[in-house]
Amino acid sequence: MRTILMMTAAGLALTACSPPADKVEPAPTTAAATQTALSPEAFVRSLYSAEAGGTAAAAAEAPEIWSARTAALIAETEALGNPGEYAYFEADPICDCQDDGGMVLTSVTPGTVSGDRADVTVLMTWTMGDPVETRTQTYRLVNEGGAWKIDDILRDQTTAFPQPPLVQDMTRWIAERQAENAAGAKG
Repeated sequence: MRTILMMTAAGLALTACSPPADKVEPAPTTAAATQTALSPEAFVRSLYSAEAGGTAAAAAEAPEIWSARTAALIAETEALGNPGEYAYFEADPICDCQDDGGMVLTSVTPGTVSGDRADVTVLMTWTMGDPVETRTQTYRLVNEGGAWKIDDILRDQTTAFPQPPLVQDMTRWIAERQAENAAGAKG
């Protein structure tokens, strides 16, 4: 009882010393808390906002941007990777590149939104190349815990090296690596 009274008194004293309500600074927010309020379009824009034209973080360094399903696949690729190798990711899936130098986010187009799912398509332009290159990719988003997460990425199929959707490609890579490991264990 004495502890409760002392804590209550301390709380009242701190309240009395606090600045008036109109001068209180907002509490700092975490990326996850900020993301909760974002629309699907704003969430995708935030992936590219770290630097002008740059991506926020490499995929493995930003696990909070992935849905539970996709995060589990990423974890499995990392577990199956050999020491010293990149495992599945050899490029940043956000910019669909190894080096985002000169990449500019040209447009972000919201697509369908249905309950806890949304599609958002981006157009990226690399200005340092000759010729200048543009690519699109569509983010398949899912709302988990009140925040938008990347569930899949549909990549541009008009590039010189078209890629299947991210989840399909990771699933293929995992199956191939498991088969390689099984064959190596037998041999």
